[in-house]
Amino acid sequence: MGGCIRRMVAVDEGFRMSPEYLEKLIESDLQSGLTPFALIATLGSTNVGAIDPIDSLAEIAGKYDIWLHLDAAYGGYFILLDRFRYLLNGVSKVDSAVLDPHKSLFLPYGTGMVLVREGHKLVRSFHHSATYLQDIDDDLVDVSPADVSLELTRHFRGLRMWLPLQLHGIEPFKNALEEKILLTRYFYEEVQKIGFEVGPFPELSICIYRYIPGTDADANAFNERLLKTILKVGRFFISSTTIDSTYWLHLAVLTYHTHLDTIREYLDHLRKMVAKLNGENDLVN
Repeated sequence: MGGCIRRMVAVDEGFRMSPEYLEKLIESDLQSGLTPFALIATLGSTNVGAIDPIDSLAEIAGKYDIWLHLDAAYGGYFILLDRFRYLLNGVSKVDSAVLDPHKSLFLPYGTGMVLVREGHKLVRSFHHSATYLQDIDDDLVDVSPADVSLELTRHFRGLRMWLPLQLHGIEPFKNALEEKILLTRYFYEEVQKIGFEVGPFPELSICIYRYIPGTDADANAFNERLLKTILKVGRFFISSTTIDSTYWLHLAVLTYHTHLDTIREYLDHLRKMVAKLNGENDLVN
């Protein structure tokens, strides 16, 4: 029996899967009598927005006859931007991919999308016959949605995506995505000027950052207090993550309401909250 392979390996630019290390793991599994059957690549990880080397992973998946799935739920729609066309390298080789329009297309929640290169495999997996379905005329549709997923009856979720695109076209969505990337990169540069350490350069619209207090202070505890202080004030909602036992504040710029004035106000808010926690009351006002 095989298993699903997903190993994260740190590199200079961030956290991506290493093709070389992955192939060693596959060979090790095969020598142990295991048969790897699925490989999951990521186009925009949740923690840092990292992008796996999809083209190289596709070559490995093809070599070992492994199903290659692409998690593009967060980052998939950034490929609409010309500057990110390179992200398409290898995408045509994946067996399946998931994208969430309710994330990077700013649409209502629940508009997830699964794409499969060979659709007939979905039919083989999910098609079900029953006596209570005998009156359904298969000639009415090319592929019944009931035959390609777990759901026999479903909402018309596609309308939530079709209607905004019909009303506004694709350009406003592309412009919004471009803005979010630029805002994140602006934040990445500016937050360092007020004493924060940052993680990898944001490839998309996620930035991790943390404040390093005095040498005797616990940086993890300080940033956790900082997060709670910011949330208690209630002006901004941010989150955190922990990577290799290091506590980071986590900025994800992915709402159409967020613009440059919001980022600037948050940077000023951060400065004041750090000063407050450090007891520098004269800097808070």
